[in-house]
Amino acid sequence: MEFILKLTQERAYGQILVVDENGKISYIVKGNLDNPNHTLYLCDYNQVEIGRLYTDGSGVISSFTIDVINHSLVKVKRVNSSLTNLFYITKLNYIVAGSIKNGTYTFRNGFKKVASVKTIMNSSGVILKCNISLPEDIPFILLTTVLLTQWHVTPLRLPNLPKLDRKLSTNPN
Repeated sequence: MEFILKLTQERAYGQILVVDENGKISYIVKGNLDNPNHTLYLCDYNQVEIGRLYTDGSGVISSFTIDVINHSLVKVKRVNSSLTNLFYITKLNYIVAGSIKNGTYTFRNGFKKVASVKTIMNSSGVILKCNISLPEDIPFILLTTVLLTQWHVTPLRLPNLPKLDRKLSTNPN
């Protein structure tokens, strides 16, 4: 399944629309995206919360918690060494490998690729293309992808606005 997230400075809805391969809005990422220490929320199209990502409370930007409805807590940890900069997602046993800074990375469980992300920079902002193999991984991959993007691109200032209107489309014009 392919999902597209458009992080743009042109339209400030206060939320990021997550569009599927058919151009239909599937999810919405909400929260204060100008600081990785703030909570991010993943909601479905009807504004029902599916999960959230927040700091672990240690004050160090190296461990975050993902809380998805009907699932145990999952941690996103930075594994730093002199040779590599990897991220590990506990409980799911996923390693995030590749070049996050250059915008191409994968989520792996051992040798098996479970998701891939490609970052495209253009004049209006950043576009993230996420290919996710398993439907149960969608909340974890989307929230982790937004977190990793916050660390490596210019932060976006998005105001908090009321719910989306049903007539809203993904057409930028």
